[in-house]
Amino acid sequence: MTNSSHPSLAEISAVFAHLSDRVSAEPERELDPIVTLSLQRALVELRRFIPGLDTPPDPHAARFFASGARAALESGFYRDALARALRGLSFAPHDPNLYHLAGSACLELGSVRDSIDLMMHALWIHPGHPDALRDLQCLSALRIDEPEEDTIAPWGPGDPLEGWQMIEDGAPESMPFEFVDEADVDDSLFDVLDEATGPDATRDARDAADDGADDDERRAA
Repeated sequence: MTNSSHPSLAEISAVFAHLSDRVSAEPERELDPIVTLSLQRALVELRRFIPGLDTPPDPHAARFFASGARAALESGFYRDALARALRGLSFAPHDPNLYHLAGSACLELGSVRDSIDLMMHALWIHPGHPDALRDLQCLSALRIDEPEEDTIAPWGPGDPLEGWQMIEDGAPESMPFEFVDEADVDDSLFDVLDEATGPDATRDARDAADDGADDDERRAA
């Protein structure tokens, strides 16, 4: 671990390897929140480095994992595809093709926010990336603003991945809306609703009563 408050490129590469292992180990379709939050932090930190300036650890291995990720996507093994793409990024953390593949896998897993973030990062590295441009055009209506840098947890000691956990403090809500069972709703809410619509509701009831009285009078006549 460096003395800087920011991780080195080697430490970010190690995080991608950790994330690959975590994705592979989880059987559920939905991504672990730690994976999502760590990906967000990694993308923020990677923007401090100039793509191509530093020699990647192993570009040949990165191409191998990119091929594996692409094959897994085509076969419908989306979690495996994401794990392979992340492993490839541990060998080439500035490879735009791997970010696009990881984003495609996240989209298939239902993690739209992660998908957009990863594809946007692919375009940051390679603004003319055709696949990322095409897919982002399809997802443009679903785009979510990138998190503010001050909401990202500071780089902590120990395991680089564990140092990025923000579950208890400052984590973004994964689902802003919550379905409420009707039995859990307080009756007083309906009273407030009645009061809010009182004048109109009272007028409607009065008109209905007047119509009923007119009918009675016509029947009596």
